[in-house]
Amino acid sequence: MPVALCKDPVTRELNKRGYNLVKLPRVGIEPMDVLGRDGTSVEKLGSISEVWTSSGPLPSVGAPTAVAGIGGERTSDLDVGIGLKLLADALAGLGGGISLPSLSVAFKQARTVQFRFDNVESTSVTPFALGKYLASGTLDTSNVFVAPYFGNDETQEYIIFDVLKSDAISVTAKSERGTEVSADANALAGAVGANVTVKGSVTGSTEITFKGHAKVTFAFKVFEVVFEDGTWKPSGVAPGDGVEFALPGEDDEAGPAILLKPGQLVRLK
Repeated sequence: MPVALCKDPVTRELNKRGYNLVKLPRVGIEPMDVLGRDGTSVEKLGSISEVWTSSGPLPSVGAPTAVAGIGGERTSDLDVGIGLKLLADALAGLGGGISLPSLSVAFKQARTVQFRFDNVESTSVTPFALGKYLASGTLDTSNVFVAPYFGNDETQEYIIFDVLKSDAISVTAKSERGTEVSADANALAGAVGANVTVKGSVTGSTEITFKGHAKVTFAFKVFEVVFEDGTWKPSGVAPGDGVEFALPGEDDEAGPAILLKPGQLVRLK
């Protein structure tokens, strides 16, 4: 793993606040979602409310709140080859389809790139509300996907209770000498698709902002939960000291990666 990614200021800040990181930001990762881990494979199973009938109230998801200290913070300088692959993943999450060759043409002067998430918001349920919901009720063991996970010592289950979302990502390109260089906003606007807008001057732009129509999740917090003797036992999960997005590798086709524990990447299909 490149040192620049390990020491990235955005990654450090997110990990310090307890957030795990999504390789491919996307819609559909929400509080109350359950992740089931079997070996190195992690599946999003659905909302806990789909398999748990509680005598307590379903927790209300709080209104989105702005998050200070994360939005507006730039990442470290990333090699342009890695950076453009990560940018393509991020734009796919925002709803924009653009090829790596098109990105390479638009950023042809760049040797490194920096990213910045804009308009960052947190959406969450409180642990107390979640605990009240899980305090008493019935788990639907007739569901064929429940038995392989809950109550199985070989698997782990996690409940998401907080997510960070953004609808915009800004990119700054730099030369070999570290000076900011222009990117072709016109070429990007024509290639990215109708779901994402591109903001930047026609020529001489040193920062390009991509904005989608919907906010996508790029980080989250979880509790690990164990269902034992009819009761739930939650425990905290430390965020991994990883990267904002997982590095593309030889098995990248297996799906986007998330970080759940220190030093451990798993696949969320």
